[in-house]
Amino acid sequence: MTYKPDPRLAQAYDEATLLNEEGLEGLCPSYTELAGEGTRFRDDTLLGKGAVKEVYRTFNSHTRRWVAMARLRADRGPEFYDLFVHEAWLTASLSHPNIITIHDAGVDGNGRPFFTMDLKGDSSLADRVAGPAPAGRRELLEIFMKVCDAVAYAHSQGIVHLDLKPENIQADAFGEVLVCDWGLAKQVGELEEGEYELPNALRPLDNMTLMGQIKGSLGFMAPEQVMADAVKDHRSDIFALGCILHLILTGVPPFTGTEEQVLEATRRCEVVPPRKVSPERHIPGALEAVVLKAMARNPEDRYASAQLLRDEISHFLEGYSTLAEKPGFFREARLFLARNRIPATIAFLAIVTLSVVSVLFIQRIQHQQERAERFETKAEAVEILYQDEIDRSEQERKALAIKMARSASDLKKLGIFVRPVETVREARKLVASAEALDDDSALARLQRFSLDCITLNFEGALENPVQPHSGLVDYLLLVNAFPEFNYSEERRPSISKMSGFLQQALEINPNRQALVERMVAFDYASRSDGGDYSPVVAALLDYVCGEKDSAALKYSPADSTLTLQSNQNIRLAIWDKWGSNDCLLRFLTFRSLKVEVDDRFFPGDLQNLHIETLDLSACGELVFNHPVDLPLLRKVIIRPGQVSAQVLRDSISANARFEIVEQQ
Repeated sequence: MTYKPDPRLAQAYDEATLLNEEGLEGLCPSYTELAGEGTRFRDDTLLGKGAVKEVYRTFNSHTRRWVAMARLRADRGPEFYDLFVHEAWLTASLSHPNIITIHDAGVDGNGRPFFTMDLKGDSSLADRVAGPAPAGRRELLEIFMKVCDAVAYAHSQGIVHLDLKPENIQADAFGEVLVCDWGLAKQVGELEEGEYELPNALRPLDNMTLMGQIKGSLGFMAPEQVMADAVKDHRSDIFALGCILHLILTGVPPFTGTEEQVLEATRRCEVVPPRKVSPERHIPGALEAVVLKAMARNPEDRYASAQLLRDEISHFLEGYSTLAEKPGFFREARLFLARNRIPATIAFLAIVTLSVVSVLFIQRIQHQQERAERFETKAEAVEILYQDEIDRSEQERKALAIKMARSASDLKKLGIFVRPVETVREARKLVASAEALDDDSALARLQRFSLDCITLNFEGALENPVQPHSGLVDYLLLVNAFPEFNYSEERRPSISKMSGFLQQALEINPNRQALVERMVAFDYASRSDGGDYSPVVAALLDYVCGEKDSAALKYSPADSTLTLQSNQNIRLAIWDKWGSNDCLLRFLTFRSLKVEVDDRFFPGDLQNLHIETLDLSACGELVFNHPVDLPLLRKVIIRPGQVSAQVLRDSISANARFEIVEQQ
C-alpha cells in the first residue's frame, strides 16, 4: 500500500510553529512566562556578612524558589575574586547530605562573582548549645556525629575545611545538619598562595576569621594554624572538631580571653579538661578523654580520621567504652552490665533458677527412689510423692528468694561507688522481688535494712531491724541514735546536718568506715544544690582517721587549689574489700593539691584524683605503699632530697609525662 501524507498534519505543524506571541502564550503559558522573565534574582534580604562575602535571601524567578546567594563584599577587590570562586567550585564538588549544596555560580552585571545555595533555617550549632532553648547533651552529640560524617567525607575527597566552628554549622530543630562556609578549605597539599605575605588590609575580620598570616577562627584553630610554615592537613580539622566537642560539653570554647590571649593559648595548646571547666555538668570521663585526644598538641597524637572520632562518640552513646579512655577490665564489665541490664538480669535469674531447679530435681528423684523402695504399697508411695512435690515447690521458691537477695548484695558491692543512685535503685528492685517470693526471707530483710542505712532512711530501717546474730547489728547504734532520719534519693539532709551526723557517728560507732563512705558517695551523687561539700569531706576524714580535727581543708578558688593540713599520720582512702580504694577527696573539685602533713603521708591514697599539680614539699615522710593513678597530673613539687625522681615515676602513673620540680 502506497503511503500518502495527510495534509492535515502539515496544517497542524504550520499552526504550531507559526504562532504569534498571543497564540504561543495560549499554547504554553509557563514557557512564555519563563522566557519573559527579566531579572532572575530579586527581593534580596541580607542574612549575614563575613570577611569576604555577604549572604542574601533572594528569590530565583527561573526556578520559583527562595535561595541563599553569596556575593563578594563591595569593599573586596579583584584580589579576592579567585578566592571567592574557589569556595564555590570546591563546595559544589562535595555531594553529601550534611554539606551545603551549591546550585549555581556566575558573574553579575557589574562583573562581580556570586553563587547560590540552599536556603536553610537561621539556627546554628552555636544557637543549639547556648541559645534560648539549648539542646540536650545527647542531641548535641548526635549533631556532632553528623558534622564528623561531613568532614570525613570531605577528607576522603582530599579536602580540608580549616574553619570549622559552631557558627559555620547549621543545625535546625528537625535534625538537619549542614557544614557551611568552605571559604578557607583547600585540597590536601595545595599551596596556600601568599599565605604569609598578604597586605595589612587582610587582618582579623568578622568572627575573628583571619585571612593571610593566620587562616581560621580564633578559639577553634589547631596550634599549627597559628604557626608559620606548619603543615595544615586533615588533623587540623580533627583539632577543631575537638574544640567543638569541648563547647558542646562545657558550654564554652576551649580558649577564651582577648585575641592575644587566645592566640597564645592556642599556640601552647593549653587545654583545660572539660570536667575541670564545668564540674557541675558531670561530664563523663570517657567524653573528656575523647576531647583531650582530639585536641592533642602533637597532630600525631590526635585521631587519625574524623570517622574514628565519630565512632568514639557513637560507642559512648551506645554504652561502649572509648579508645581514648584506655578502659580496664572492670570498666568494660560495668559498661557491659549497663548496656545489657535487662538481658543480664534475665540471664542471671534464668541460670540461677535452672541451677536450683536442676539440683533440687535430681535430689528429689534420688530421694523419691530411696523412699519408694522402703514402702510396699503403691498408695504409700503416691502419698510420699505428693508431699515431696509440695516440699520441692516451697524449697525452690525460698532458694530463688535467697539468690535474688544475694544478687542485690553483689550488685551493691560492684556499683555503689561507680553509680551510687542507680545501684541502690536496682538493688531495691531485686530485694522487692526476693520478698515477693519469700516474705520471711531473713537475707532479703537484711539487704533492705542495709540499703536504708546507706540512704539514711533510718526510719524505714527500724521497721525491719536486723537480728542480734547478724553481722550488721552494730548498724543499729547509728539507726537508733537518729530515728527521725527518713531521707531518700530525692530528699537529702543539709550539708551541715550531714557533716554533724558524721561527727556524731565517730563517737557512736567508729568501726564502719566502708558504710560511712557508701553513705557519703550516695549523698554526693544525689545532690543537685551544688553547695560547698568540704565540711562533709572533713568529717569523713575524721571518721576514717578515728579522731576529730584530724585534718584541715583550705580551698582557694582563685587558683583552684586545695590545701590539706595535718599534724598526724593521716589516711585518705579506705583500703579493704568493702571500700572504694579511691581517694576520699574525690568529692571536692580542684585542680591542684598541696599536702602539708607533719607525719607520714601515703601518696597511694590519692588514687584516681583528677588533679594537675601535686605539691608534696611540705610533707614529712612519703610512704609509697601503693602505686597511684593520677591521669591528669602534669607537675609534682617536692623539696630537695625528699624522694628520688625515679621513685616518683615508678609509683605515679599519668596520661602524659609529668614535670618534677624541686622547691626549697
